[in-house]
Formats: sequence, structure tokens, C-alpha cells
Amino acid sequence: MIGQSNLPRRKRSTLARNQCMSRKMSRLLVFVLALVGLCNVTCASAGESLFGWLYMAEIHPPGTAEYEHKSFLQQSQSRGHYSFLKNQEEIEYGVTDRLQLAGYLNWTYANAARNGIDGTTGGPGVSQFRDSSADPFGRYSRARFDTVAAEFIYQVLNPITDPIGLALYAEPEIGPAEFDLEWKLILQKNLFDDRLILAANVFGTIERETTKEGEIEKASPLDVSVGASYHFVDNWFAGFEARIHNEFSGYAFNSAEHSAFFVGPVLHYATKDFWVTAAWRHQLPMVATYNEDQRAVSVGGRIYGDEHARDEIMFRVGVPF
Repeated sequence: MIGQSNLPRRKRSTLARNQCMSRKMSRLLVFVLALVGLCNVTCASAGESLFGWLYMAEIHPPGTAEYEHKSFLQQSQSRGHYSFLKNQEEIEYGVTDRLQLAGYLNWTYANAARNGIDGTTGGPGVSQFRDSSADPFGRYSRARFDTVAAEFIYQVLNPITDPIGLALYAEPEIGPAEFDLEWKLILQKNLFDDRLILAANVFGTIERETTKEGEIEKASPLDVSVGASYHFVDNWFAGFEARIHNEFSGYAFNSAEHSAFFVGPVLHYATKDFWVTAAWRHQLPMVATYNEDQRAVSVGGRIYGDEHARDEIMFRVGVPF
């Protein structure tokens, strides 16, 4: 075996250069592989939801689909016990580079007892379906099918390739006791090589609900929500969401009723096979009420009654296929 010291100087120099080049190529290969792996982790895939309630301007690529489950819990009012759980089973599908469609089924479960300011039982998901002949102080517990809905998202600007992301959203929703038509303006800004995601939604709804007694209630809430999510370690994002909810009676913002404010943290985990998001929003003690009916169900700076709970919790899981 010939040692390197026995080789001519020129050959030793050539061998050294080759070894140096080999080490550089190895380092470059490791860097590229690490970069690819990092991108798979840090770059939120299209359709993946970093937030609990906020929508992002990214959509699924054409021909790809995802199953998503959502559980939205409204918990606690001024007293007694109150829990209202909204569940959603959804299939999303990328139609074109710009258009995403989805269809979903909603079902709910409510459990409440003496949670009203006056000690009666009520709240969102309870009062609308409670028989007027029932004991007003008795417990209400029921699961029910709620609605079916279709979702249309059209991406105007891509947050990856354009300076800012912009998407338009429309959702008709219908069920035995309600009809809603919701619209959203979705904004998204990616910063620091997509490590920090900023999002904002402006959205309104035309709501028509029928009570157990056949009375029709009309409303047109208008919300503004903002949030930020930061990639702080592999697979994980963390951030916050804030919501300003403005309630109006009628179909066209006829009369202002109240403005409520919520804020809280959000945590997101993702792999290539699934993702999970958990979020919590707390109603801040700074409600603004605009009539006597709304003031009657407000206490401690928060509004309850048939409007809101003290806390809102969201759990989401998505599986692409």
C-alpha cells in the first residue's frame, strides 16, 4: 500500500484538493438536505391552518384534498354551568391555482343549567331550541344536527409569491332552524423567510334563525380578527389571535347591539401526515352595549345571555390525502 507521503508533491496536492472538494460537496449536500427538511417543517403547507379561527390566504394546490375536523367550545357564563360545543366535519379540495372548494356538516352539543344572570337556563345553542313550557331553571342537555355548508375561497394574491396574500371567501349554510350567508376578506403577510405569519380577516354574516316557537330572528354581525404565528422550533408554531365582534340586528347592519372583544393564544403542530391546532380566546371585560336588552345580559364588563360565553376554545385537526 502506497502512503500519501510517498506520492509526488503534485499528486499529493491534487489528492488534497480532491479531498477538500469532497468535504465541501459533502457539507453542501448536508446543507441542502437540511434546507429541504427545514422547508418541509417551517413552510406551512397550503391549506394548513396555523390559527384557531383566522383563515389564511393560502389554498390547496389543484387536485389535492384534505379532511378537517373542528371542535369549537363556548364555555362558562356569569354563573351556573354552560357548555356549547360546535363540531364540524369538512372536506377541502383544490380546484385550480386560485379556487378552493369545501363541503361540511355541522353538529352541536349543549349542556347548561342556571347560567343566566337571573338564574335561568339559556345561552347560545340553548335558548333557540328550548321549549317555552320547560322549567326555566332546569338543566338543558342535547346533541343535534345543525347545518350543512359549502365554502368557496378565491385567491387573488399568493402570500408566497406576492408582497401580500389576499383571498375572498363565501359560505352559504343551511339547516332545519337557520340559514346563514357568510363572507370574508382574508389578508396574509409572511415575514422572516415564512417563519412569522401575520393574518387578518374582515367578515360579515347574514343570519336567519327560527326559534322553537317559530319566531324568526335576523342578525348581521361584522367581525375583525387579527393574529400572528411564529415558527419557534421544528414542527411547532405559536402565536395569538384577537377578535372584535360587532352585533347588528336585521340583515343589513340595521341597528347596533353590542361590541365584544376576545384575545388569546394559539399553538400549532404539523408533520407531513397531519396537523393539529389548539386555540383559546377570553372575553375581555370591555363590552360596549347599545340598548337596554344587551345591557340586561351584561355583567362585569362582559356580555352573556344568548350572545357569548366567557371563554372560547378551538381544536382543529387536518389530514391531507
